[in-house]
Amino acid sequence: MVAISKVIGVLSSGCLLCLGLSNAASADNMKAGEPQRNSGHVVQPEMTMQKQELHVIQGDVLRVEGTNYVVKGLDGREVSLHTDNTTVRNGNVKPGDRVEAKINEQNHALSILQVP
Repeated sequence: MVAISKVIGVLSSGCLLCLGLSNAASADNMKAGEPQRNSGHVVQPEMTMQKQELHVIQGDVLRVEGTNYVVKGLDGREVSLHTDNTTVRNGNVKPGDRVEAKINEQNHALSILQVP
């Protein structure tokens, strides 16, 4: 006769395996682009975020005008970069500093970092 502890162990293992497989199936569905289901309601993934193209600019800061930095790029062009409190900085950027900035299509600086 089989011990009761072995029967309970096999049943517990089976339940855990089923729970793990259901999570894996949910993950596969999400990868396939199917909407997430939450307690019977279908939750559509947000499509409002548009993919923005990022550019990297290196150059020298010519002047600071409020929250805008005017940078002369290595190609000789002057670019005005808008910053705000979401812009990542490494120190106090001032005229004469060489910087590398990651900007979006609207010339908003996501980061402006001093480089040696």
